[in-house]
Amino acid sequence: MITIKRMSDCTFAEVTKAWNRGFEGYFIEFTMTEEMLVQRLGGEGYVLSLSVVAFDGTEPIGLVASGMRTVAGKKIAWNGGTGVATEYRRQGVGKQLIEATLDLYREAGVEVATLEALSQNTKAIALYEQKGYDVVDRLLFLQQSGPLEENAFQTNVQADYRIRRILAPEAALVPFYVTDVPWQNYWLNLRDAQAVLVEDREGQAVGYAMYKCSVNEEGKVSGIVLRQCVAQPEHPDAQDILKTALAHVYGPLEQDCRRSTFNLRAAETLLVEILQAAGFSPSETEQVFMIKQMEAAKTPVV
Repeated sequence: MITIKRMSDCTFAEVTKAWNRGFEGYFIEFTMTEEMLVQRLGGEGYVLSLSVVAFDGTEPIGLVASGMRTVAGKKIAWNGGTGVATEYRRQGVGKQLIEATLDLYREAGVEVATLEALSQNTKAIALYEQKGYDVVDRLLFLQQSGPLEENAFQTNVQADYRIRRILAPEAALVPFYVTDVPWQNYWLNLRDAQAVLVEDREGQAVGYAMYKCSVNEEGKVSGIVLRQCVAQPEHPDAQDILKTALAHVYGPLEQDCRRSTFNLRAAETLLVEILQAAGFSPSETEQVFMIKQMEAAKTPVV
């Protein structure tokens, strides 16, 4: 008999087993040790009481790991991973997990539920759609390796903007801070990220960017991952604002390293065009961004 438990009522050994069995043979390698999973759940803001584990008797066979943040005054929950053991797939276990998860969201007063799914995982996408999620965008992983051309992000000669380093939480104070992004790109989940503000001649904020750098054993930057890059909406000089931010994020341009984006919304067409013109190309990985507007809970969840 299949039963569903809150993750907070399970041991970490059970959760780890459910995770590894659930993602066995997945498109991306997701195997975790117990220590690695504890670090991931804590570091990325998952909420154990909103997450669920499926059992067949006493055997963990799948899970949904969820998190929740209050963003722009709204409670937003995200499904950060759904997995079902190979031999239990296509038997309704995934449906049970999603239904239990949505019940917990309603109990917690969640207003918007989001998730990302690999584009090739059509069966999972169909299940999410059946449960009320809508595909609202594609998510791109653009990449470029090696030095960039000197003029990769060249701006108009009349462009006069300055860059100011800020903390990631400060980006959320910008009036046009973007909130409708995948959960891993919220500033709340990027506390160890770097951020910059683009200001005009009067010192007014006209753009911002958040990104992460990885360093090799020699202490040199080996990778730069862009998480958000935004220009003030309707600004007539949006292209140069974005280029100014990108030149700093990915600079120095002559540096030999891997540059990429993470869950970049395809709807950000100007940003995508600038990056592709600079030599960035799509990776084989692409996801869809899905959103469900939640209804109020009808009965308490026991």
